[in-house]
This record gives sequence, C-alpha cells and structure tokens, in this order.
Amino acid sequence: MLRHLIKNAYVVDPSTGLEGKRDILIEGEKIKRIGEEVFEPEAQIIDADGLIAAPGFVDLHVHFRDPGQTYKEDILSGSKSAVAGGFTTVVCMPNTSPPIDSPEVAQYVIAKANCWGLCNVYPAGTITRGRKGEQLSDFFLLKEAGCVAFTDDGSPVMDAGIMRRALQLSAQLGVPILNHCEDDSLAEGVVNEGEVSALLGISSRPPEAEDVLNARDCILAHYTGGHVHIQHLTTALGTEIVRIFKGKGTPVTCEVNPNHLVFTEEETFRTGSMARVNPPLRKEEDLKALRSALADGTIDCIATDHAPHGDFEKGRIEKAMPGMIGLQTALPIMLRLVEEGVIDMKRMVQLMSTNPARIIGIDGGTLREGSVADIVLFDPKREWIFGEETNFSKSKNTPLWGKKLKGKVIYTIKGGKIVYKDN
Repeated sequence: MLRHLIKNAYVVDPSTGLEGKRDILIEGEKIKRIGEEVFEPEAQIIDADGLIAAPGFVDLHVHFRDPGQTYKEDILSGSKSAVAGGFTTVVCMPNTSPPIDSPEVAQYVIAKANCWGLCNVYPAGTITRGRKGEQLSDFFLLKEAGCVAFTDDGSPVMDAGIMRRALQLSAQLGVPILNHCEDDSLAEGVVNEGEVSALLGISSRPPEAEDVLNARDCILAHYTGGHVHIQHLTTALGTEIVRIFKGKGTPVTCEVNPNHLVFTEEETFRTGSMARVNPPLRKEEDLKALRSALADGTIDCIATDHAPHGDFEKGRIEKAMPGMIGLQTALPIMLRLVEEGVIDMKRMVQLMSTNPARIIGIDGGTLREGSVADIVLFDPKREWIFGEETNFSKSKNTPLWGKKLKGKVIYTIKGGKIVYKDN
C-alpha cells in the first residue's frame, strides 16, 4: 500500500482545533496518523518545512462550462485549475447547455470528473426545469444522481411561490437551496449604481436588487425550515440581513467571492470589462462590511464563482459577459486578508474548507486520523506571477492577470494521491 509521510508541516485544522508543527502519515487514501516525529521507513517523504498543511479546500460555486461551452473551460481544465489552487472538491453550477436538470446530465459531469480523478466534482442541480423559473426540477431524482445542492445560478428564482416550495423540499431532503439574489426587474445594468456608472454613462445594478431577494429568501427559509444559501453576497445591508436571520435561528448560510473582498467598483476604471461581475463590485463601505462579516462569523464560506469566458466575450464593458476566473487566485487573496489582520489563518481555512464541506454535507474539511487524505500544502510567502505559464484554465478573464501574487500551493493531495505539485 502506498504511503506518504509529510514532515515538518505547520498544520491548521479548524475541525479539530489543531494548529502547530506536525507530521502527517498517509496510508492509501486515508490519514493514518498525525503527530510529532512520526516515522515510517517505507513511506515516501514530502518535506513540508515552511509550508502550511490544511484540509483540501472546498469551493461551492464554480462554472466548468461542460457540457456545452467547453471552449471556455471543461471538466479537465477546470479540475487542473482547482487542484493548482488547493481545491480538492468543487460544486459545478448547472447553467450549462443542456442545464443540469436531469439525472443524465448530472451523471455525465460526475463520470467525466471521475475519469480524470483530479478532484471531487459534485454537480448542483437546477431549481427549475431549464432554469426558466416556471416548474420545479425533480429534486429527488437529481439528488439520487449525485447533486449536492440546487440552484438556478445566473438566473434568480423570481417566483416566491416556487422558491417557497423549493425550500420545503430542501427541508425534506436535507439539501441546500443556493440562490443568485438579484431582482431582474432592478438589476438590468452592468456595474454598481453610483459614481462609476454615472461617470461612465452606463447602466447599473443597484444594491437593493440584491437585498430584496436576500431578505425574501431568508424570510422563506425562516418559515419553511429549508436551508437557503445566499450566493456571492456583496452589500453592507445584505450582511446585516443574514446576521439578523441567523440570530433568529433561521437555516441560512452565505458565501462571498474573494474578489469582492479586495476590489471595489473603481476597479472598472483600471481593468474595464475584466472587472465586470454579477452581482457587481460595490463601494468601499460594502467591502468593509463584507470583511467585518467575514471576521465575525456572519459569512460562512469563501466561494470563487470561477466563471471563465473567451477573450472575445470580454470586449466592451457594456457587452461583456460577467464573471472572473478565481480558483488559482483565491488563496493569495485570502492570505492578503490574513496578513492585513482581517482574519487569522485558522479562520481562513475554516472559510475555505471546513465550513463549505459542512454546508453541503460531504466528508471533507478535516485532517482527523482516519479521514480521507484530502490535503493542501501551501507556502504563504511564495511570490509568483499569474499568467500564461502558471494558469491552468482555458480562460484568463481576471483583473489579476499578469500580476504578482503572494501565497502559492505547493502540493495538493486528493485521496492520498498527489494531484498537483509545484515545479
């Protein structure tokens, strides 16, 4: 049986409270032992001196564009990007072509990911058939096919009656409902409503477009007992809405995109269409509120919303497709927040690994002895350039393209197998 022995790593595991220098012995797919001065003569040694070892990261929100738009990304290129960013598990959004609204499409995604074996790829099924917002998908069949959540991501569920029924089913099945909270009747534009939209003379997406659906879904979750997960939270009021309902015991969780923690709407002046996302980059006061909510526990997890697009789809900002790639840049962004004192290292790992695994109810997010050996080893001080030579995605739509970043994944181990090693 194959054995790996990670020596001299600084281990950070929020699930056990462990934080300190340890050795980790991996036997087959499992963690056999964690301790000081572990010896195993037959094991392959991984020298982790100067590296931090954490449970493999888990991303609840990625777009691998497969099936249907594989010129942007496919499951192989997306998986390579994931493991290069330290992610051993990702959840694929269902806005593919065809959408993941049938067991056959869900099983296609799982089978293709298993074929490559780089990381765990779980599909999210659609809330409504065809993502049209009219009829509920068959949640029971989709869950049996392997879906771990339901969302019409990219298209908000506007019908409150349909969302209420979806949350009632969520309570029965124990599967979260993820909603893209932007009211279509308000969010018709491109960038945040404010000085930037006025100066550029382009249409806007006001914060209230997000807040009204956020509040509606929290209310529905409160009354139905269904688990609602608010996707890519961006507003100051939105964090307060979630905080209030959590205080009432409502089953609500939420995520924030790392990009919304470091960029404001003014990034549009610097990188144009690369800064276009839905919901949009907001004001400085929103960014500060998100950071505070990250620190006080209101925000449950980090999710990249990795959204690859071709170069031709990122032309003029008014016509550009919304979204940024983010799997390989998430760790450097979060380490920047650690360095700035917004959060500590244990909280960062909790946000990127332990909590997202808990939200979708999978094994993961832990380095307990006997658990599956999904592990990331990273150097928080390593500087590198994100560009052609280091990018594993098929796309390059990010304001961080060509920039120097600090913090690099050195090894990613999935099920005891090294699936990424920095050269």
